[in-house]
Amino acid sequence: MLQVIREFRVGRPQVFAGLMLLAFVVQCLWVANSRKLSDLEYRYIAAGLIGKSEKAVNPSPFTGWVAALPVRLITLARKIANPSISAALAVPRPWMLRLPFIVFGVWLGAALWWVARRLFDDDGGYVALALYCTSPAMITVSSNIGPEIILAWSSLGLIYTAIGVAHTLYAPPKKWVPRIIILGLSIGFALATAWWSITLVLLAFGYMMYLAPGCRQRAFIVLASASGIGCAVWAVIYWLTGSFGLGIKPLLAHKPTLEALSNLAFALSGHTDGYVLVFLFIAALTAYGSWARTRYFGNTAPLLTGLAAVLLFSLVPAIRVWDATLGLSFVFIFVGGLAADFLETRFRRPIALILGACFVFRAVLTVMALITWVRNPV
Repeated sequence: MLQVIREFRVGRPQVFAGLMLLAFVVQCLWVANSRKLSDLEYRYIAAGLIGKSEKAVNPSPFTGWVAALPVRLITLARKIANPSISAALAVPRPWMLRLPFIVFGVWLGAALWWVARRLFDDDGGYVALALYCTSPAMITVSSNIGPEIILAWSSLGLIYTAIGVAHTLYAPPKKWVPRIIILGLSIGFALATAWWSITLVLLAFGYMMYLAPGCRQRAFIVLASASGIGCAVWAVIYWLTGSFGLGIKPLLAHKPTLEALSNLAFALSGHTDGYVLVFLFIAALTAYGSWARTRYFGNTAPLLTGLAAVLLFSLVPAIRVWDATLGLSFVFIFVGGLAADFLETRFRRPIALILGACFVFRAVLTVMALITWVRNPV
Protein backbone atom coordinates (compact mmCIF):
# COMPACT_ATOMS: atom_id res chain seq x y z
CA MET A 1 0.00 0.00 0.00
CA LEU A 2 1.39 3.38 -1.05
CA GLN A 3 0.81 6.30 1.31
CA VAL A 4 0.58 9.45 -0.80
CA ILE A 5 -0.33 12.01 1.81
CA ARG A 6 -1.29 11.73 5.44
CA GLU A 7 -4.63 9.98 5.95
CA PHE A 8 -4.90 9.14 2.23
CA ARG A 9 -3.61 5.85 0.90
CA VAL A 10 -3.69 4.22 -2.47
CA GLY A 11 -4.59 0.56 -2.13
CA ARG A 12 -6.80 -1.95 -3.87
CA PRO A 13 -10.08 -0.02 -3.30
CA GLN A 14 -8.59 3.19 -4.72
CA VAL A 15 -7.11 1.39 -7.73
CA PHE A 16 -10.39 -0.37 -8.48
CA ALA A 17 -12.34 2.90 -8.14
CA GLY A 18 -9.79 4.59 -10.40
CA LEU A 19 -10.31 1.96 -13.10
CA MET A 20 -14.07 2.48 -12.91
CA LEU A 21 -13.61 6.24 -13.27
CA LEU A 22 -11.26 5.62 -16.20
CA ALA A 23 -14.07 3.74 -17.96
CA PHE A 24 -16.31 6.74 -17.21
CA VAL A 25 -13.75 9.11 -18.77
CA VAL A 26 -13.46 6.98 -21.91
CA GLN A 27 -17.23 7.07 -22.39
CA CYS A 28 -17.35 10.83 -21.83
CA LEU A 29 -14.52 11.52 -24.28
CA TRP A 30 -16.14 9.33 -26.90
CA VAL A 31 -19.50 11.07 -26.56
CA ALA A 32 -17.94 14.55 -26.32
CA ASN A 33 -15.93 14.03 -29.49
CA SER A 34 -18.73 12.37 -31.48
CA ARG A 35 -21.31 15.15 -31.21
CA LYS A 36 -21.35 18.56 -32.79
CA LEU A 37 -21.77 21.47 -30.42
CA SER A 38 -25.37 22.58 -30.00
CA ASP A 39 -26.58 26.17 -30.26
CA LEU A 40 -27.01 26.32 -26.48
CA GLU A 41 -23.40 25.22 -25.95
CA TYR A 42 -22.20 27.93 -28.34
CA ARG A 43 -24.25 30.48 -26.38
CA TYR A 44 -22.57 29.48 -23.11
CA ILE A 45 -19.13 29.84 -24.74
CA ALA A 46 -20.06 33.20 -26.24
CA ALA A 47 -21.42 34.45 -22.91
CA GLY A 48 -18.14 33.52 -21.24
CA LEU A 49 -16.06 35.29 -23.88
CA ILE A 50 -18.03 38.56 -23.91
CA GLY A 51 -16.29 41.31 -21.96
CA LYS A 52 -17.70 42.77 -18.78
CA SER A 53 -18.45 46.04 -20.54
CA GLU A 54 -20.75 44.31 -22.99
CA LYS A 55 -24.26 43.29 -22.04
CA ALA A 56 -25.37 39.70 -22.51
CA VAL A 57 -27.94 37.45 -20.96
CA ASN A 58 -26.01 34.87 -18.98
CA PRO A 59 -28.23 32.90 -16.61
CA SER A 60 -25.25 30.91 -15.33
CA PRO A 61 -22.08 33.05 -15.10
CA PHE A 62 -19.77 30.32 -13.81
CA THR A 63 -20.92 27.94 -16.55
CA GLY A 64 -20.09 30.56 -19.17
CA TRP A 65 -16.69 31.25 -17.63
CA VAL A 66 -15.82 27.53 -17.53
CA ALA A 67 -17.10 27.05 -21.10
CA ALA A 68 -14.88 29.87 -22.38
CA LEU A 69 -11.78 28.61 -20.57
CA PRO A 70 -10.71 26.04 -23.24
CA VAL A 71 -11.09 28.69 -25.97
CA ARG A 72 -8.82 31.07 -24.08
CA LEU A 73 -6.24 28.35 -23.40
CA ILE A 74 -6.27 27.17 -27.03
CA THR A 75 -5.84 30.76 -28.23
CA LEU A 76 -2.86 31.19 -25.91
CA ALA A 77 -1.36 27.86 -27.01
CA ARG A 78 -1.61 28.85 -30.67
CA LYS A 79 0.34 32.02 -29.99
CA ILE A 80 3.31 30.23 -28.40
CA ALA A 81 3.25 26.89 -30.28
CA ASN A 82 5.05 26.11 -33.54
CA PRO A 83 3.09 26.58 -36.80
CA SER A 84 2.12 22.92 -37.22
CA ILE A 85 0.58 22.68 -33.74
CA SER A 86 -1.03 26.08 -34.16
CA ALA A 87 -2.63 24.94 -37.40
CA ALA A 88 -3.90 21.74 -35.76
CA LEU A 89 -5.56 23.81 -33.02
CA ALA A 90 -7.18 26.22 -35.49
CA VAL A 91 -10.38 24.17 -35.34
CA PRO A 92 -10.54 22.63 -31.82
CA ARG A 93 -12.01 19.18 -31.50
CA PRO A 94 -15.37 19.11 -29.67
CA TRP A 95 -13.92 17.13 -26.76
CA MET A 96 -11.40 19.92 -26.11
CA LEU A 97 -14.18 22.47 -25.63
CA ARG A 98 -16.12 20.10 -23.38
CA LEU A 99 -13.12 18.89 -21.37
CA PRO A 100 -13.72 21.07 -18.26
CA PHE A 101 -17.17 19.55 -17.85
CA ILE A 102 -15.71 16.05 -18.14
CA VAL A 103 -13.31 17.03 -15.35
CA PHE A 104 -16.26 18.08 -13.18
CA GLY A 105 -17.92 14.73 -13.96
CA VAL A 106 -14.85 12.76 -12.88
CA TRP A 107 -14.50 14.96 -9.81
CA LEU A 108 -18.12 14.30 -8.86
CA GLY A 109 -17.66 10.55 -9.34
CA ALA A 110 -14.58 10.53 -7.11
CA ALA A 111 -16.40 12.57 -4.45
CA LEU A 112 -19.42 10.29 -4.62
CA TRP A 113 -17.22 7.22 -4.12
CA TRP A 114 -15.41 8.87 -1.23
CA VAL A 115 -18.68 9.78 0.52
CA ALA A 116 -20.35 6.39 -0.05
CA ARG A 117 -17.24 4.50 1.07
CA ARG A 118 -16.93 6.56 4.24
CA LEU A 119 -20.59 5.94 5.03
CA PHE A 120 -21.04 2.32 3.94
CA ASP A 121 -17.51 0.90 3.56
CA ASP A 122 -16.14 -0.58 0.31
CA ASP A 123 -19.32 -2.40 -0.74
CA GLY A 124 -21.49 0.70 -0.65
CA GLY A 125 -18.82 2.77 -2.37
CA TYR A 126 -18.45 0.29 -5.23
CA VAL A 127 -22.21 0.04 -5.81
CA ALA A 128 -22.70 3.82 -5.81
CA LEU A 129 -19.72 4.39 -8.14
CA ALA A 130 -20.79 1.56 -10.46
CA LEU A 131 -24.21 3.19 -10.80
CA TYR A 132 -22.52 6.52 -11.53
CA CYS A 133 -20.04 5.19 -14.11
CA THR A 134 -22.77 3.32 -15.99
CA SER A 135 -25.21 6.24 -15.89
CA PRO A 136 -26.15 7.56 -19.34
CA ALA A 137 -27.52 10.69 -17.67
CA MET A 138 -24.28 11.54 -15.87
CA ILE A 139 -22.16 10.70 -18.92
CA THR A 140 -24.39 12.93 -21.03
CA VAL A 141 -24.20 15.99 -18.78
CA SER A 142 -20.47 15.47 -18.17
CA SER A 143 -19.78 15.52 -21.91
CA ASN A 144 -21.99 18.52 -22.59
CA ILE A 145 -21.50 22.25 -21.95
CA GLY A 146 -24.11 23.25 -19.37
CA PRO A 147 -24.69 24.00 -15.68
CA GLU A 148 -26.06 20.59 -14.68
CA ILE A 149 -22.81 18.79 -13.88
CA ILE A 150 -21.42 21.82 -12.01
CA LEU A 151 -24.60 22.06 -9.93
CA ALA A 152 -24.56 18.32 -9.24
CA TRP A 153 -20.91 18.52 -8.15
CA SER A 154 -21.34 21.58 -5.94
CA SER A 155 -24.59 20.26 -4.42
CA LEU A 156 -23.00 16.98 -3.35
CA GLY A 157 -20.00 18.82 -1.93
CA LEU A 158 -22.21 21.34 -0.16
CA ILE A 159 -24.47 18.80 1.54
CA TYR A 160 -21.88 16.24 2.60
CA THR A 161 -19.26 18.79 3.64
CA ALA A 162 -21.91 20.37 5.87
CA ILE A 163 -22.66 16.93 7.34
CA GLY A 164 -18.92 16.35 7.84
CA VAL A 165 -18.52 19.71 9.53
CA ALA A 166 -21.42 18.91 11.87
CA HIS A 167 -19.62 15.76 12.98
CA THR A 168 -16.45 17.70 13.84
CA LEU A 169 -18.05 20.56 15.76
CA TYR A 170 -17.14 18.84 19.01
CA ALA A 171 -13.49 18.76 17.93
CA PRO A 172 -11.03 21.70 18.33
CA PRO A 173 -11.76 24.62 15.95
CA LYS A 174 -8.51 24.06 14.04
CA LYS A 175 -10.08 20.90 12.58
CA TRP A 176 -12.96 22.93 11.16
CA VAL A 177 -10.86 25.09 8.85
CA PRO A 178 -10.37 22.71 5.85
CA ARG A 179 -14.02 21.75 5.83
CA ILE A 180 -15.16 25.36 6.15
CA ILE A 181 -13.06 26.27 3.10
CA ILE A 182 -14.44 23.36 1.07
CA LEU A 183 -17.98 24.20 2.17
CA GLY A 184 -17.45 27.86 1.24
CA LEU A 185 -16.12 26.97 -2.21
CA SER A 186 -19.09 24.65 -2.79
CA ILE A 187 -21.50 27.43 -1.82
CA GLY A 188 -19.73 29.95 -4.03
CA PHE A 189 -19.62 27.76 -7.13
CA ALA A 190 -23.25 26.73 -6.64
CA LEU A 191 -24.43 30.34 -6.31
CA ALA A 192 -22.37 31.46 -9.32
CA THR A 193 -23.87 28.64 -11.38
CA ALA A 194 -27.48 29.23 -10.33
CA TRP A 195 -28.08 31.41 -7.30
CA TRP A 196 -31.37 29.62 -6.61
CA SER A 197 -29.12 26.93 -5.09
CA ILE A 198 -29.18 29.08 -1.94
CA THR A 199 -32.10 26.80 -1.06
CA LEU A 200 -29.65 23.89 -0.77
CA VAL A 201 -27.53 25.97 1.60
CA LEU A 202 -30.57 26.19 3.87
CA LEU A 203 -31.01 22.43 3.63
CA ALA A 204 -27.36 21.90 4.56
CA PHE A 205 -27.84 24.24 7.54
CA GLY A 206 -30.82 22.14 8.62
CA TYR A 207 -28.67 18.99 8.59
CA MET A 208 -26.02 20.73 10.68
CA MET A 209 -28.60 21.78 13.26
CA TYR A 210 -29.98 18.24 13.41
CA LEU A 211 -26.59 16.55 13.78
CA ALA A 212 -25.14 18.94 16.35
CA PRO A 213 -27.93 19.71 18.84
CA GLY A 214 -25.40 20.63 21.54
CA CYS A 215 -23.28 22.85 19.29
CA ARG A 216 -25.81 24.91 17.38
CA GLN A 217 -24.03 28.17 18.10
CA ARG A 218 -20.83 26.70 16.67
CA ALA A 219 -22.77 25.40 13.67
CA PHE A 220 -24.08 28.89 12.99
CA ILE A 221 -20.55 30.34 13.20
CA VAL A 222 -19.24 27.70 10.81
CA LEU A 223 -22.03 28.21 8.30
CA ALA A 224 -21.66 32.00 8.50
CA SER A 225 -17.92 31.68 7.83
CA ALA A 226 -18.48 29.30 4.91
CA SER A 227 -21.21 31.55 3.52
CA GLY A 228 -18.79 34.48 3.68
CA ILE A 229 -16.27 32.50 1.64
CA GLY A 230 -19.03 31.50 -0.77
CA CYS A 231 -20.12 35.11 -1.27
CA ALA A 232 -16.49 36.08 -1.89
CA VAL A 233 -16.21 33.39 -4.56
CA TRP A 234 -19.47 34.60 -6.08
CA ALA A 235 -18.10 38.16 -6.11
CA VAL A 236 -14.93 36.99 -7.89
CA ILE A 237 -17.03 35.25 -10.54
CA TYR A 238 -19.05 38.46 -10.92
CA TRP A 239 -15.80 40.42 -11.35
CA LEU A 240 -14.67 37.95 -14.02
CA THR A 241 -17.96 37.75 -15.90
CA GLY A 242 -19.84 40.93 -15.07
CA SER A 243 -23.00 38.97 -14.28
CA PHE A 244 -24.69 37.77 -11.11
CA GLY A 245 -26.84 35.38 -13.14
CA LEU A 246 -30.59 35.26 -13.57
CA GLY A 247 -32.35 38.20 -11.91
CA ILE A 248 -35.38 38.26 -9.66
CA LYS A 249 -37.86 39.24 -12.37
CA PRO A 250 -37.42 36.12 -14.57
CA LEU A 251 -37.77 33.92 -11.49
CA LEU A 252 -41.08 35.50 -10.56
CA ALA A 253 -42.40 35.70 -14.13
CA HIS A 254 -43.34 32.01 -14.11
CA LYS A 255 -45.63 30.41 -11.57
CA PRO A 256 -44.89 26.93 -10.21
CA THR A 257 -47.34 24.30 -11.41
CA LEU A 258 -48.44 20.93 -10.15
CA GLU A 259 -46.59 19.42 -13.08
CA ALA A 260 -43.36 20.31 -11.32
CA LEU A 261 -44.20 17.73 -8.68
CA SER A 262 -43.95 15.02 -11.34
CA ASN A 263 -40.21 15.65 -11.41
CA LEU A 264 -39.99 13.93 -8.02
CA ALA A 265 -40.50 10.63 -9.84
CA PHE A 266 -37.21 11.12 -11.71
CA ALA A 267 -35.68 7.97 -10.19
CA LEU A 268 -38.68 5.94 -11.37
CA SER A 269 -38.39 7.03 -14.99
CA GLY A 270 -36.62 4.65 -17.34
CA HIS A 271 -36.04 7.58 -19.70
CA THR A 272 -33.94 9.34 -17.06
CA ASP A 273 -31.28 6.76 -16.32
CA GLY A 274 -32.42 3.35 -17.47
CA TYR A 275 -34.74 0.72 -16.07
CA VAL A 276 -32.01 -1.04 -14.09
CA LEU A 277 -31.86 1.96 -11.78
CA VAL A 278 -35.65 1.91 -11.52
CA PHE A 279 -35.50 -1.73 -10.38
CA LEU A 280 -32.69 -1.11 -7.87
CA PHE A 281 -34.28 2.06 -6.51
CA ILE A 282 -37.67 0.37 -5.99
CA ALA A 283 -35.96 -2.55 -4.26
CA ALA A 284 -33.95 -0.18 -2.05
CA LEU A 285 -36.98 1.97 -1.25
CA THR A 286 -39.03 -1.12 -0.37
CA ALA A 287 -36.30 -2.37 1.96
CA TYR A 288 -35.98 1.09 3.51
CA GLY A 289 -39.67 1.19 4.27
CA SER A 290 -39.96 -2.37 5.61
CA TRP A 291 -36.60 -3.06 7.27
CA ALA A 292 -35.96 -0.98 10.41
CA ARG A 293 -32.21 -1.63 10.28
CA THR A 294 -31.87 0.48 7.12
CA ARG A 295 -33.64 3.56 8.47
CA TYR A 296 -30.71 5.56 9.76
CA PHE A 297 -29.37 8.99 8.85
CA GLY A 298 -26.77 7.72 6.37
CA ASN A 299 -29.55 6.27 4.20
CA THR A 300 -32.21 8.88 4.93
CA ALA A 301 -30.12 11.97 4.09
CA PRO A 302 -29.38 11.13 0.42
CA LEU A 303 -33.00 10.08 -0.19
CA LEU A 304 -34.42 13.31 1.23
CA THR A 305 -31.74 15.47 -0.39
CA GLY A 306 -32.25 13.97 -3.83
CA LEU A 307 -35.98 14.64 -3.70
CA ALA A 308 -35.51 18.12 -2.20
CA ALA A 309 -32.88 19.17 -4.74
CA VAL A 310 -35.08 18.21 -7.67
CA LEU A 311 -38.19 19.79 -6.13
CA LEU A 312 -36.52 23.08 -5.21
CA PHE A 313 -35.16 23.62 -8.71
CA SER A 314 -38.20 22.36 -10.61
CA LEU A 315 -40.43 24.84 -8.78
CA VAL A 316 -38.67 27.66 -10.65
CA PRO A 317 -39.41 27.13 -14.36
CA ALA A 318 -37.14 30.05 -15.36
CA ILE A 319 -34.10 27.98 -14.37
CA ARG A 320 -33.80 25.69 -17.35
CA VAL A 321 -31.64 22.88 -16.05
CA TRP A 322 -32.18 19.15 -16.14
CA ASP A 323 -33.52 18.74 -12.60
CA ALA A 324 -33.04 14.97 -12.44
CA THR A 325 -29.26 15.34 -12.62
CA LEU A 326 -29.23 17.13 -9.28
CA GLY A 327 -30.86 14.18 -7.55
CA LEU A 328 -29.23 11.19 -9.25
CA SER A 329 -25.95 11.33 -7.30
CA PHE A 330 -27.87 11.19 -4.03
CA VAL A 331 -29.99 8.31 -5.35
CA PHE A 332 -26.81 6.38 -6.20
CA ILE A 333 -25.58 6.86 -2.63
CA PHE A 334 -28.97 5.78 -1.26
CA VAL A 335 -28.97 2.59 -3.33
CA GLY A 336 -25.32 1.98 -2.38
CA GLY A 337 -26.21 2.26 1.30
CA LEU A 338 -29.09 -0.20 1.05
CA ALA A 339 -26.96 -2.59 -1.00
CA ALA A 340 -24.26 -2.48 1.67
CA ASP A 341 -26.86 -3.36 4.30
CA PHE A 342 -28.02 -6.36 2.26
CA LEU A 343 -24.44 -7.49 1.60
CA GLU A 344 -23.87 -7.72 5.36
CA THR A 345 -26.54 -10.41 5.69
CA ARG A 346 -26.28 -14.17 5.08
CA PHE A 347 -27.58 -13.52 1.55
CA ARG A 348 -24.38 -11.75 0.53
CA ARG A 349 -23.49 -14.14 -2.31
CA PRO A 350 -26.85 -14.12 -4.17
CA ILE A 351 -27.18 -10.36 -3.67
CA ALA A 352 -23.69 -9.84 -5.08
CA LEU A 353 -24.53 -11.99 -8.11
CA ILE A 354 -27.77 -10.06 -8.73
CA LEU A 355 -25.94 -6.74 -8.47
CA GLY A 356 -23.19 -7.95 -10.80
CA ALA A 357 -25.74 -9.03 -13.40
CA CYS A 358 -27.56 -5.70 -13.05
CA PHE A 359 -24.39 -3.72 -13.67
CA VAL A 360 -23.39 -5.76 -16.72
CA PHE A 361 -26.88 -5.34 -18.18
CA ARG A 362 -26.88 -1.64 -17.27
CA ALA A 363 -23.50 -1.11 -18.94
CA VAL A 364 -24.77 -2.64 -22.18
CA LEU A 365 -27.94 -0.54 -22.11
CA THR A 366 -25.88 2.58 -21.39
CA VAL A 367 -23.64 2.06 -24.41
CA MET A 368 -26.73 1.53 -26.59
CA ALA A 369 -28.36 4.68 -25.19
CA LEU A 370 -25.22 6.73 -25.78
CA ILE A 371 -24.92 5.49 -29.37
CA THR A 372 -28.51 6.55 -29.99
CA TRP A 373 -27.92 9.95 -28.38
CA VAL A 374 -24.73 10.58 -30.37
CA ARG A 375 -26.51 9.78 -33.62
CA ASN A 376 -29.69 11.65 -32.78
CA PRO A 377 -28.88 14.40 -30.25
CA VAL A 378 -31.83 16.33 -28.86
